[in-house]
Amino acid sequence: MAQPRIMEATLTILGIAQDGGVPHAGCSCARCMSAHADPSLRRHPVACGVRGGDGSMHLIEASRSLPDQMRLWAEALGAEGVARPDSVSLTHIHLGHIDGLGQFGKEVMGCSEVPLFASESVLDELSGRSVLGPFSAATVQPMERFSPSEGCGFEMEFVPVPHRDEHADTHAVVIRGGNRSVLFLPDHDDWNQTLHRHGAVSIRQWLTDLEVDIALLDGSFWDASELPGRDMSEIPHPPVSETLARLGERVEGDAEVHFIHLNHSNPLLGPGPQADELSDLGWGVVVQGQQFAL
Repeated sequence: MAQPRIMEATLTILGIAQDGGVPHAGCSCARCMSAHADPSLRRHPVACGVRGGDGSMHLIEASRSLPDQMRLWAEALGAEGVARPDSVSLTHIHLGHIDGLGQFGKEVMGCSEVPLFASESVLDELSGRSVLGPFSAATVQPMERFSPSEGCGFEMEFVPVPHRDEHADTHAVVIRGGNRSVLFLPDHDDWNQTLHRHGAVSIRQWLTDLEVDIALLDGSFWDASELPGRDMSEIPHPPVSETLARLGERVEGDAEVHFIHLNHSNPLLGPGPQADELSDLGWGVVVQGQQFAL
């Protein structure tokens, strides 16, 4: 039976946390302990879902919180449920972004021939890990635009970014709808490398060159002092404080910027002076279940 026409595609935020989620394994900080006690404080690993204009459902990232995220997706859309997505796309190979792939297999959902979109090196690496059984892998080259399904009303574009590419490369994703476009950039190493790779001198220029209206940017850590005793060079991400210094105050014509992929230690996960500073400058943090019309 043909699905009803929905007019515009909609992107739903299904997770806002870094790969470990909140609560974080092995952590007894106040935020994680509160999340153990109160499920409303839990935050899923980063992911989003796009409902196409034809009603088709397209998942970006496959985390271990997949059951909760699919339920959240359905509730945000006012739907009875999401039985399975019509496609899955991956930005890179790191654990929190792929450890839900096995749930599509016979042990759980019993899916077959689910289109999987990722870079060639990501698909090559996955093929050696015996997790591609439920998927019909469609290789997408960097920077190529594609529509996950015919009639979905939006395109996706993989944008290469540097990020600890030990096993495979990393991409951001631009989701281009009929009215607005969104940059989904949960992970990259640092702004100097990313901007240089794309011939941009500033974040604003890059977002303008990409022609995006909304940017979901890597906000893993507030600053480099956030994890005492840890070598931050082993987990490179541009601190939010640096991104804000580069952006300054939002002015007319700027894309919306929202931070995503927050580590459990990030003060932006709750109220405080950091959240106030972010808001005063005109930027924000995404919320699980938040929707963006495309």
